[in-house]
Amino acid sequence: MSGPKAFRIVTRAEVIAICRRDLARLEATIENWSLACKRNGTIEQQDIDKVMARRDELRRLLDADRFVDLQKQVAGEISYLNTDIEHRAERAAQAEARSRQDLRRTKAAAVAVIARLEASGIQVPDGLQIELRSASRDRLDAAVSKALLLLQPANPPEGVKAGQRELAQRLGAGEGRVTLEDWMSRHARDNADPVLSRVDYLLGELKSLGVDPSPFSARITALESEAPSRQTLVADSLLLDLTATVKTARERQRLVADLRERQAELSHMKSPDAVALLADIAGALGAESGREADLVKRADMLIDAEVRAIAAEERRRTVLEGLTSLGYEVSEGMATAWVKDGRVVLRKAANPGYGVELSGGAQSDLLQVRAIGIGDPAVARDRLRDRDMETIWCGEFERLQALVAKGGGSLSIQTAHPVGQYPLKIIPGPSPAAEADVSEGLLRSLPR
Repeated sequence: MSGPKAFRIVTRAEVIAICRRDLARLEATIENWSLACKRNGTIEQQDIDKVMARRDELRRLLDADRFVDLQKQVAGEISYLNTDIEHRAERAAQAEARSRQDLRRTKAAAVAVIARLEASGIQVPDGLQIELRSASRDRLDAAVSKALLLLQPANPPEGVKAGQRELAQRLGAGEGRVTLEDWMSRHARDNADPVLSRVDYLLGELKSLGVDPSPFSARITALESEAPSRQTLVADSLLLDLTATVKTARERQRLVADLRERQAELSHMKSPDAVALLADIAGALGAESGREADLVKRADMLIDAEVRAIAAEERRRTVLEGLTSLGYEVSEGMATAWVKDGRVVLRKAANPGYGVELSGGAQSDLLQVRAIGIGDPAVARDRLRDRDMETIWCGEFERLQALVAKGGGSLSIQTAHPVGQYPLKIIPGPSPAAEADVSEGLLRSLPR
């Protein structure tokens, strides 16, 4: 199949550029992961060390020219880190919800202790009363413990005798010991109000997303003071607002992550448009602007355009260098002419009346090539010789494929036509005989 061909070429430089963009996206994902987990308090130094070690492993794949492995493994690592962000955020939200529920239980215990002390006529020191109304979980726990001591009788009854203790131990043999704290914790979970539990979880999500939940504090306090029968009604609007705020915060975090990825990819591009867009993205990452989604779209369009332009330039350069090594005449500026005119003709130095025509590659990654004749289209040609030159071009094309592969790229044929299926295309130009006559005339005109 040595007639006109359409082919695709992927150069080594193009593959390396793709891998570097993948590694840049991985760096951005690691930054998102690290910031999110530090904000949630769910990360330790050993977690960071493992991720960094994995990143260094992937970088070494690029140095080892293991391009396919790198692309597959980078995609897997990015997916893992994004999933891990979600899992850690969920655990942080659950922990925050449990903390709020524990604080609510402790406040209820403090209220109960105060009521019991007042009913018993026991004088409570002013300082302890202040502590029992504290908003701090640790201070409340300590205050409740002190208050309980006040409820103990001044003269405790005589302790249990040894025989009684031994009998109790035999009767309770094999039974698990349950502490008061364990019992209270299980009892509170079994009777937890579903409305307040939902509110607590949403507040935990807000905190894990880095959003200050304090604007909802007054409404939450009011909800907690309502009777259980009314809490569902009162909570409806609060839950709607909390859910909407969480959704907005999640979208903001997603856009920030997307912007960091685009920022990492654009950092490898030096065009004025890329530099200007990088400045806009840096501003959006510094403060919420409402333009994040638009910046992501602009970045995608610019990255796609620049990647295609760089790849097309590399393909043209690789093909022209390969044909130069096969004996075709390539002059300076030929690559530019190819872009401008959509095609370029290369003469075969050993057979000046023949060459190849290259076209395509501007709007897509598909290139076309065909053997051509050079001369006067009105002059009769040697059809047998034309056919032989097409056949020779077939072998040269295979050598071009081998050269591209040796350089670390690939060249694949998409369509090809048999020799002679189409007449050899003739490009107007001086024939070899005419060039020889011109050269001979110049020699005769030289002074002797």
